[in-house]
Order: sequence, then C-alpha cells, then structure tokens
Amino acid sequence: MNKLKEKVSNLYEILKKSIKKFPLTIITIIILTLICTIDVERNILNTIIFNNIIIFGVIFANGTFLTETISEEKKKKTVGYIISASIALIFTCISVWDKAMPKSIMNWLQNLLNCGMISVFSLSIYFNYKKSEKTFEQYVTSVFVNVLKTSIIYGILAVGSAIVTTVFIYLILNGTKYTLLAQIEILILGIYYIPTLLYSLYNIEEKISKFSKIVIKYVLGTLVIIAFAIIYMYIIKIIILRDMPSNQIFRILAALFIVGCPIWTMIENFKENTQIDKINNLLPKLFIPFIILQIYSIGVRILNNGFTESRYLCVMLIIFEIIYTIIKLTKKERGEIILIFVALTVISTVFPYINMNKVSIMSQYNNLKMFKEKVSYTEEEKQKISGAYYYLYGREEGRKLIDSLLTKNEESEIVNFNKSNGAEKNIIMKYISAHSEAKNLNIAGYSNLYEVNLSSYKENQGNIEKVFGNLELITLNNNEAIHSNISQKVKEYMQYGDTLQNNFESINRIQIDSNKMIILTRISVSYDEVNDNVKSYNITGYLLEK
Repeated sequence: MNKLKEKVSNLYEILKKSIKKFPLTIITIIILTLICTIDVERNILNTIIFNNIIIFGVIFANGTFLTETISEEKKKKTVGYIISASIALIFTCISVWDKAMPKSIMNWLQNLLNCGMISVFSLSIYFNYKKSEKTFEQYVTSVFVNVLKTSIIYGILAVGSAIVTTVFIYLILNGTKYTLLAQIEILILGIYYIPTLLYSLYNIEEKISKFSKIVIKYVLGTLVIIAFAIIYMYIIKIIILRDMPSNQIFRILAALFIVGCPIWTMIENFKENTQIDKINNLLPKLFIPFIILQIYSIGVRILNNGFTESRYLCVMLIIFEIIYTIIKLTKKERGEIILIFVALTVISTVFPYINMNKVSIMSQYNNLKMFKEKVSYTEEEKQKISGAYYYLYGREEGRKLIDSLLTKNEESEIVNFNKSNGAEKNIIMKYISAHSEAKNLNIAGYSNLYEVNLSSYKENQGNIEKVFGNLELITLNNNEAIHSNISQKVKEYMQYGDTLQNNFESINRIQIDSNKMIILTRISVSYDEVNDNVKSYNITGYLLEK
C-alpha cells in the first residue's frame, strides 16, 4: 500500500513540476481534455464549435510550449502568449470561413499551418536541448529513457483503467454508458500522458539506469547491427546477380535511418571501448552506401514517372541523411541537425516554387505535355501520361493546367489509354463523409417518422443521377415504397469535399415534397470523379411524413 501511495505521489509531483515549467501549455491541454471528456458524444457543443475549440487549443498550446521553453521572464512570456493566441485565432477563423476561400489558398494555408506546427514543436525541442547544457547524445538518451518510462506507466494505467471501467459498466451500470470508458481513457491521455511527455523533453536530470543502458546498447544496438549486416548481404546479392533494387528497399533503408540514427547516437553516451562501441562508431560511415542505394532507387522512379509529394519527401530525407552524416563525421556538436530539419520542413511545405506541391505538379505537367508532343506512344509512355493526368486531375491547380493543355476528346483518349493492355480504366476515387447526432428532432407538423438505412457496395453502379435519381428510401408495411430524387443534394455535398462535416448540420435536411422530408444523420459516398461512377454509399437518417 505504501508503494502504491509513493507511485501516485510521484505521478502527482511530475504533473505539478510540468505545470510549474509549462503552466499555460499544460492548463490548455487539461482544458481541452476536459472538454473532450465531458462532450465525448457532442451533447453540449455542436461539431463546428467543438472542432474550432480543438483547433484553437492545439495551435495555442504548441505556441505557448515554445514560449515557455525559451523564456522565464513574464514580459517575454506575455508577448509570446499574445502571438500564439493571435495565430491560433487567425487559423480558427480560417477554418470557419474555409468555404468562402478558393481551394488553392486553403491548401496553401493548410500547408502553412502544418509547417508552422512541426517547426514550432521542433524548435521547442531544440531550445530545451540547448538549455539542458548536455551533449546531444546525453540529451537524446535522457529524453528516450524518460519517454519510455512515461509510456510504460501510461500503458499500465490505460489498460488497468480500461479493465476496471469495463467491469464497472457491465456489473453496476448493466452494460450501458460505455462512453464512460472513452472518457476515462481521454482523461488519462490528456491529464497524465501528454503533460509528462512534454516535461520529458525538459527534465533530463535523472540518471540513466543500468537496465536502460542494457536495452539501448546491447539490445537495440545489436538489432541495428544485424539490420546493417542483412542489408549489406542484399547489396552483395545485387552486385553478384546484377539485380535491380526492389522498390521496397527505399522504405527499408529510410526506416533503418529513422530508427537506427537515434540508437547509434544514444550508444555514444555509453562509451566503454567494447566491440559494440567500435562497430557503432562505424555505423554512420557504413550507412553511406545505403544513401547511394536510396538515391538510385528513388532516382529511377522519378526519372520514369516524375515527382510526386511522396517522392519529393524521399529526396528531402536523403538530403537530411547526407547533412547528418557530414555533421556526424566533421563536428562533435550535432544539435543543429534539428534546425536543419526545420529548414527542410519549410522548404518542403511553403517555400515558393520549390515546395513539394509545386514541384510535383510541374513535374507531372511536363509528363502530360508528352501527349501533345507525339502521335504514337509506347506502353511505358501511355502509363506515364495517364499517371500524370490522374495526378493533376485530383488537384485544383492541376485541373487548370489540364484544361489549358487538352481538349475534352484528348482527355477521353488518355482516360482510355489503359484499355490497350486489357486493364480497366484508371479511376480517381473521391470520398465524402459526414454525420450528425440529430438529437431532439423537431417533428412538429409531421405524423409519421421512419428510419432510413441504405447502403450499397456494388461495382459500377452508375453515375450520380442513376444511383440517386430515384432512390428507394424505405418500404412500408403495406409494401408501398417511397422513392426520392436526392442526386442534386448529393452533388451539393460533393462540392463541399473535405469540409462537408463542418457544414453538415445546417444542410442535412432534404425536402422531398410538401408532405415528406428527410433528415440525414450520416452520409458517405465513394465515387470516381472522372468516369462519373458511384462505387459505394451509406445513408442513414429519418423520413418524416405528414
């Protein structure tokens, strides 16, 4: 019992210290947690208000975390708080007015937000590291150990509370109110786990235990060495068999760097001149051939098919690996690699002309122009042109480029390219989805209420008009079927795209005629925008009849 009290007391002390160091950040997180806990079923706040509170809170907390990391002075903190609140308010307002803005501007603003969130959090880590006055290896090791301990405790708390809560719900509440389980888990996540994770980036005074050293150096370190050995055997296989590298090799090597780099960095914190230490010192150098293999692997795909966002990010990862390797081999201090990561993030997301969206669109546009430059095409060229077309079609800027380059007949020809090899037409799948609780329905003036529950997952159902033009909503007890044309409403929903959920509660009523109305509680539609074919749909709601 005393040990349990001691553990609870330790958890309380950690939370208290985290609030003392990052007061407004932790308080904001706790407030958001309480809102999510209380309103887990959206009984109090509607979806739009709830989403905007979360957006504001997350952006604000990210900014205050950086502010409270950098400065201890009240005046500087106040300035940082005001800036954080202003930025959070601006992006919250943007999310409210997103339908009034062109999609291209909204996409850029979303990229700007993503870039800002990642960069600000990365800078928070960097300044926490600088304030620690530890070497980069010591800081990384301490943070890893702290996060590991915190995660283990969180896992125990989450699983234990889930078991206890489930038993309580089943035995005491007679199997009702299972939302209580979600509420308990949210509380543990927001009040314990997230605050202690943030504090783990700052509190690195605790000594590294022998157990942690064994796990990092002899368990994780050995696994990384084995992975290196396997990949070197693969390289030897390539040389002997003259076999082209698999497309999977890039992902394997990228994962090896992302996982292995922190491990061989941490092992440097336990130098004892053992065999593992000697091998570990060689790992950054031994990774250089892997970088060359990555360059070849992604380079072939870019030469054959051009840039996409994912391939662009692969190139950025390679650049990061090269810079890290150079820093590792030439400098003792490596904390600046965090600033390099921030710089590459800014370049990738928002830097004019060379960000991943712009480069990818122009690369695919150049591929598409091949269609106008030739009369006949090889199968490889058809695939390249077709891939470029479908890539551009799904983007507003790309769609404008297609319209400026191709006629409708030329578009149809490209759409049918894949028929030449017996394959089905390429498709561009779109998906809309939204739901509403529809509580406290106002049925004044209506005498009958029926539940509507429709779904279909058949292939090639037809276009929007065919599927939803005469949709059978429900069959009554007298075998009378009620039909309705909701195709125009579905098309309206498609225009909202990803923002449909934010507006759904204000447009989820469909007037069939003077006597009937539908109130939708959920709609999801998967469709091919190019070939105008519905793939699947699911519609639930209520039919009101006078």
